[in-house]
Amino acid sequence: MFEPHQKHIIAIWNVSPDSFSSDAESEDVSSCSYAQKISRQGADIIDIGAESTRPGAIPITPEEEMARLESPLSWARTVLPCPLSLDSRYPETIEWALNHDFVDIINDIGGTEDISESREGRIYRAVANANAAIILMAWFPHDARELPFDDCMKRIEDQLRKRRDFAIKCGIDPRKIVLDPGIGFGKGLFNDYRLISEAPAALAHLSCPVLIAHSRKRCIAKLAGCSGTTPQTLHMLDTATAMVSLMAFQHGAAAVRVHSPALNVIARQMATYDGSVFQLF
Repeated sequence: MFEPHQKHIIAIWNVSPDSFSSDAESEDVSSCSYAQKISRQGADIIDIGAESTRPGAIPITPEEEMARLESPLSWARTVLPCPLSLDSRYPETIEWALNHDFVDIINDIGGTEDISESREGRIYRAVANANAAIILMAWFPHDARELPFDDCMKRIEDQLRKRRDFAIKCGIDPRKIVLDPGIGFGKGLFNDYRLISEAPAALAHLSCPVLIAHSRKRCIAKLAGCSGTTPQTLHMLDTATAMVSLMAFQHGAAAVRVHSPALNVIARQMATYDGSVFQLF
């Protein structure tokens, strides 16, 4: 799934009605037709989530999450050609999805800075038993105080190292572990900017691919100078996201997680251009 020396585009398929940008979309982003669209646009992996992780979002139960996911996952497994990833924080949902062979990758976006046998152990062993891949995210509270960048980076490294080591101890193949510094999850605005370009190199010694998940986040909106959730704003955010994806790829990111795959396919082409002569026609 995460082939060495390749750049991957993970497309977001949000089936939650609580998405901050859904109202401004020109179509129902929770629909199966939308999933087909982003697959055709060049997504290497589709990451499906049913619970909003924006600050202030209302939590849902695992039972509600599974109810939202069952129909789209059942459809996607038989129709979509690309691997599927599950964006979740609940062990119950993750075990259910893996037991039903709905997904190939778990994108674990929950937890705390501590690691527990009851949560992480349960999730990691389910992933290992399914021979699936996992994305491990560095998690800080949304209201955390912004640290100096070096301190922030050290805290991220320490957390991801512990998560990686525990995941391997639980039986996950090290080649199936991806690290996410967690942009937008309590790191602070200015640290988010630096993480996009500096995290891949800073985490390289952990010997796992690094994912940059920056799409439409506050740091991108600030850079683009846009606010609100109008269709025009989303277009600006998606364009800015692709520009930043280009930078992330150039600085060593193995994958980006984005809303608009088509723009990011272009960013990847530009980032990986090898200097050969263009074919003109």
